[in-house]
Amino acid sequence: MSLDEINSWPKSLWIALMAAVLCVHLVFLFGVSPKLSHKITPSYNQNSANDGYQELAENLVNGHGYRFDSDTAPTLMREPGYPLFLAALMLGAGTGITAIKLANVLMVIVTAWLVMRLARNISTKPVVVYGSPLLFLLHPGVVIAESRGAVESLFTLLIVLFLLTLYVARDEGRWWNYVLSGVVLGAAVSVRSVAMLFPLFWAIYLLLYERQRTSWVMIARNAVLLIVTMFAILLPWIVRNYRLTRKFVPTASVLGVSAHAGQYINTHLFNGKPFWLLDREAARERRHLATELGYPFEDDVYYQSFYRTEDELKFSKYLMGRVEEEYKRYPLLFLRSLTLNLFNFWFAGKTWASTGANMIVQLPYLVLAFLGIRVALRRYQWRAIAPLILFIAYTIAIYAPILAQARYSVPLIPFMSILATMALLRPHENVRSAEKEVSTYEVSLDDQLVTCGAPAGMSRREHR
Repeated sequence: MSLDEINSWPKSLWIALMAAVLCVHLVFLFGVSPKLSHKITPSYNQNSANDGYQELAENLVNGHGYRFDSDTAPTLMREPGYPLFLAALMLGAGTGITAIKLANVLMVIVTAWLVMRLARNISTKPVVVYGSPLLFLLHPGVVIAESRGAVESLFTLLIVLFLLTLYVARDEGRWWNYVLSGVVLGAAVSVRSVAMLFPLFWAIYLLLYERQRTSWVMIARNAVLLIVTMFAILLPWIVRNYRLTRKFVPTASVLGVSAHAGQYINTHLFNGKPFWLLDREAARERRHLATELGYPFEDDVYYQSFYRTEDELKFSKYLMGRVEEEYKRYPLLFLRSLTLNLFNFWFAGKTWASTGANMIVQLPYLVLAFLGIRVALRRYQWRAIAPLILFIAYTIAIYAPILAQARYSVPLIPFMSILATMALLRPHENVRSAEKEVSTYEVSLDDQLVTCGAPAGMSRREHR
């Protein structure tokens, strides 16, 4: 089938294809996935929310506050956005995983619609506008994220919405557009703090590539609006953390834990043990360290629930210092960890088999995305794809020095899908169109010269 035939597909056909893919999602989530739950590794819980979110939400619902256990101290270990979302879901639909899966499906549908809107900023070709959400829905990582009670589906929705508002803010330049982007960014950071520093990178991009369209004063103003609005959304969390610890903590206290886990896993990655077991061994080492330091805590499978919030911050700081000291002593270890995390970000699963499966799934998307970038550059569309490229590069740069695994790349699937569909466009189509426009303009200008009575043979420059 030729590209022209694909581009001539009616909108109804694209929507029907997306609906069919969503039906496959539902069959997997409520038919296949429950039957496979006994074969999943112990680190993958299909009966409740993962990563401590279930405990946080249940304690909120039961009136015990934001803590992992009812008798331990309030925690800063997790950003508040997703536990609050889960708590609201529990109040309305109970604690079962079914309600979480349905909510995830609804968020994925909204995200697909937003991807369609975002793709219109890149190209008007149907293969890009409708192919991008279809490719997003076809990615198995999206279905896996739907089946888990974790942040990926909600965070992906908020990040896509943020990029969409950022395109509008860049192209229209009005101050309230940046305020709106800041509101969405604040909501996204409250779910996962990885995007918090992105406004600084965005300001650098604007200064380097948008100075011909916008003055540096306006760029500085817009960046400040973006940052201030983001922090305004986070203000209740920041104030709460300050009251507990007398310290400025705008995100979560999990950085030290993540850095320690990343260092431990990458140091022992080729000892024959799967990723999930190494992760558990790293948690066991943290328990020993906390005991040696004399911190009272409630033992958990992965996290330590401290009886004093100050101890949680001190322990995280201790872990981060320990990791930094190790990397300073052995620079090659840091280089090894950095290199492995670049691989892990796209491919690492909980087992070696899942890592192989991730490679089979991710490589076509990565190759097509690379080809799409190449096509966009040949069509002189760098400005159209620049925000996507910037956010992808920024996200990888945040995770690479600390900890990475394939599920961290799920929020980037919408952007990879848009870039991948760009590979299906003709590389020189815009160039030919531009040349035709120039030729038409020159013929029109020649006619005007004759009409104005210019002497025969006079050039356009001489006439002007």
